[in-house]
Amino acid sequence: MNNLHGTIPLTFTKGNSSRDLNLNGNQLEGLLPASLLNCKKLEVLDVGNNKIIDRFPHWLESLPMLQVFMLKSNRFHGSIDSPKSPIHVQKLRIMDLSDNEISGNLPTKYFEHLIAMIDADADQLKYMGRNYYKDSVIVATKGITIEMEKILTIFTGIDLSNNKFEGKIPELIGKLKALKGLNFFIIS
Repeated sequence: MNNLHGTIPLTFTKGNSSRDLNLNGNQLEGLLPASLLNCKKLEVLDVGNNKIIDRFPHWLESLPMLQVFMLKSNRFHGSIDSPKSPIHVQKLRIMDLSDNEISGNLPTKYFEHLIAMIDADADQLKYMGRNYYKDSVIVATKGITIEMEKILTIFTGIDLSNNKFEGKIPELIGKLKALKGLNFFIIS
């Protein structure tokens, strides 16, 4: 964990080979730069626990390799509407949008595209990452924070708690057979 202040750089160049951007637990402000779309190989995006104030970044649905998506504990707001373009979140394994100000109905259309959460390879025990480097992430479940120094590819989870969602929990959630953790808890 660092103690970075300021904003995230606005320019990520086309054709870069970045696969992991972990800025969790800093004092970063401003917007999440849309130029992250240039990071087509990005597998892990973790900007949790910062001071980012921005609308929900719909454009991230176009990152074809994204597996871990952590926006928790910022001030993302707005609704997660039905996607306007083809969705590329089939590889998404961990999504944490908790402790923000996201509103509207739950994103049913996104759930039907979470292929990695529908059909996980339970017999393929391996870690995310390349060679000597393994991805890590901090997740919270049942009020306990756990740092996963290595992420098993069979671990899947969605945390939408402490937002302003409304409506019914979509039946589609029942089709996410490989989902290991789901949190809709709301603190009032």
